[in-house]
Amino acid sequence: MKNIFLLSAISLCFTSLGQITQGRASYDLVFSSDDPQTSAYVSQMDGSTLEIYFYGDKTRSEMYMGEFMTTINIMDKNQDTTLTLLDGMMGKIAMKTTDDDMDDEQKLAMSERQVELVEGTKEIMGYTCKKAIITTTDGNESIVWYTPEIVPNYREGQFLIDEIPGLPLEMTSKWGNMSITCVAFEFNKKLKKTEKLFDTSIPNGFTLRTSEEMKQMRRGR
Repeated sequence: MKNIFLLSAISLCFTSLGQITQGRASYDLVFSSDDPQTSAYVSQMDGSTLEIYFYGDKTRSEMYMGEFMTTINIMDKNQDTTLTLLDGMMGKIAMKTTDDDMDDEQKLAMSERQVELVEGTKEIMGYTCKKAIITTTDGNESIVWYTPEIVPNYREGQFLIDEIPGLPLEMTSKWGNMSITCVAFEFNKKLKKTEKLFDTSIPNGFTLRTSEEMKQMRRGR
């Protein structure tokens, strides 16, 4: 019996050593909608992409949404602040937010979100992926196919989730009247200039706004 436990421990150790814990994943984004009014915007989303970078306790996501907007989020586990950079119709805007900036509805959605790891495998870019289902408080489901061969150390935010033990390579979810599917087409485990990549200082040309100011700007529109 002791030998069985020892072999299991050795196997787990070698599995962990073989995991990739840093890199950059690139995704194509595909939008669709059954709503006629929303469908008018879907065609303008052609060419949308997503980049996810992760290194140690830091993550960065860059979402390029067609002709509308570029959104960059930089998170550091050792800091309680997320830097968000928006570049679009409202100009170049920077926000620094903490968990305290979330309203009660957002906090409830995060705390009551359910993540279920289920049976099923799928091969994406040569990686064997496992399936997870995320259910939100309003009953919407997201399907995630993740690979346990690539495991970011820090998994927080919109795309990396702590309860999912691997990097998502395909995600399907619903945004209002739109469905969005993210499918990875490239992964690179080498990152350059990581200090600059995960820098949380505000770049030149961006105006710092608070969460409340952003809400007022949206109401004004």
